Amino acid sequence: MSETAAVPAQPGPGLFARAIGIITSPRATFEQIVKNPKPVAILFLVALVIAISAALPQSTETGRQAALDQQVKQTERFTGRPVNDQQYARMESMSKYGPVFALVGTFVTLPIFSLIFAGIFFVAFNVALGGTASFKQVLAVVTHSQVIGALGALLGAPIQMLKGTVTMSGPFNLGALAPFLEEGSKPATFLGMISVFMIWGTIVNAIGLGVLYRRNSRTIAIVLLALWFLFFGVITMLFSGAASAG
Repeated sequence: MSETAAVPAQPGPGLFARAIGIITSPRATFEQIVKNPKPVAILFLVALVIAISAALPQSTETGRQAALDQQVKQTERFTGRPVNDQQYARMESMSKYGPVFALVGTFVTLPIFSLIFAGIFFVAFNVALGGTASFKQVLAVVTHSQVIGALGALLGAPIQMLKGTVTMSGPFNLGALAPFLEEGSKPATFLGMISVFMIWGTIVNAIGLGVLYRRNSRTIAIVLLALWFLFFGVITMLFSGAASAG
């Protein structure tokens, strides 16, 4: 009696093929990722790109001063009070370590936030909605969708270096679409927090979750974007409220 030979499992696409696929063909790429989830390598690649992109603009004197000015603005906006000479001196002395903080901070915070968001999605889809995906699969979707954010950071770094500006959302934020808004106003603050690549990455994340759980990606994207806009709206109100109180 003849025996049927076992068909060996086909290896999934490599690291760089997955990264490119997330940009060019996310749905087809996620179909492969959920079959063979590998979140660690892509997380390291994303963290490396974002860390270098965040550190480079602060490696120049102009970038360091821009980062310091941005920190002062954020502190004054949040506290509603001007930064005094002692506070400014402390910030200035620490600013020379900006590239180091950017490198180390990215490698510390990105894995933590990846795990947090993967945990939220896992609970929402598996517990609340009855899904059956593994946590590793969910984490793979989250980490691979961060390729879009890494792309935004990579493209934004040379622009920020040339312009001598350093912002968390980068140069591709919605505030750039409304230059007529008064700086520091609620609409300008709100739009300035929202990066085009954040929106793109959220949509890609929704596509991955849709593929993983066989649900409508458009609906997931609308919900996720609405939650992000609500979050940024709350942050804007908190900043504005603190400034008014001061």
